[in-house]
Amino acid sequence: MDVNTRRLSHFVTLADELSFTRAAAILHISQQGLSRSIAELEAQVGVPLLVRTTRSVALTEAGERFLGGVRAALSALHEATSAARATCDEFQQPLRIGFSVSSLLELNAPILRAFRARYPRVAIELESFQWDDPSCGLCSNTTDVAFVRTPIECPDVHVERMFVEPRAIGVDQSHPLAAAGSVTLDDLAGERILAPRTDDAAWSKFWTLRDTGLDEQSLPSIGPIVGSMEAELEKVTSGEAITVTAVSMSRFAPRPSIVYVPITDVAGSELVLAWRGPASPLVEAFRATAIEVQEREKNLVSRIETATGDPEEF
Repeated sequence: MDVNTRRLSHFVTLADELSFTRAAAILHISQQGLSRSIAELEAQVGVPLLVRTTRSVALTEAGERFLGGVRAALSALHEATSAARATCDEFQQPLRIGFSVSSLLELNAPILRAFRARYPRVAIELESFQWDDPSCGLCSNTTDVAFVRTPIECPDVHVERMFVEPRAIGVDQSHPLAAAGSVTLDDLAGERILAPRTDDAAWSKFWTLRDTGLDEQSLPSIGPIVGSMEAELEKVTSGEAITVTAVSMSRFAPRPSIVYVPITDVAGSELVLAWRGPASPLVEAFRATAIEVQEREKNLVSRIETATGDPEEF
């Protein structure tokens, strides 16, 4: 049955007023036009909805039942329309995307290109963060979505995994471990490693190998604290300490004097697309685009996850 909302609205107004004169005035139509609309609605429904006399209008039993359903249907339609329009309004807002030097890898560019092609009217605002904010703006609500490395301490965070790549050590080329093809935790005993300057305990533990469950005596000692990639590289180059990082830094922060060697007996570093709370339509659109690109770029993802630290392998 194809009943248009105009006739339903006419019926609800008449049921509220129980007067053709008052209802017609509210609807800004003639009494004859309102009467015709109600008659057409009754013909479509198939039963009388009103009892009319020269002095009064009353709902039939069928009309009473019909009225409740019509109110619910019109309310649902209004809510759905408002939600759809809100989506349109939200897509006119910029999308704030956070990242760090260690999270903007080969997969990010095709994701951003695909999203821009699909939603050309959405302005993208990219913001870079240092080690003091591993959430890349999510915890402070300065970004809508971010490429981050877990684990992070941030409430109500939802994530979509992009890939997991090996953790590695970064050492000066003169260091004895620079010639190793890979290392284990036993190889690192007695070394000094850098620590990130951050209040995020989970993130700090991960990058100082305190997530491994080993006692302090079996782990490398914690040396200087650094707050940025630049400071990290300077400390490694000077020989003050080694660093634990993602193996991809061999490609994204290459220095002739620094060698990156995978650690084979620790969990890898998970890079995720993250957001806080329920995903807005705009964030959901970006998430869907990211997943689509990830599926399309399976070979690239595989190369990232099996990288060995050789800067020439990409």
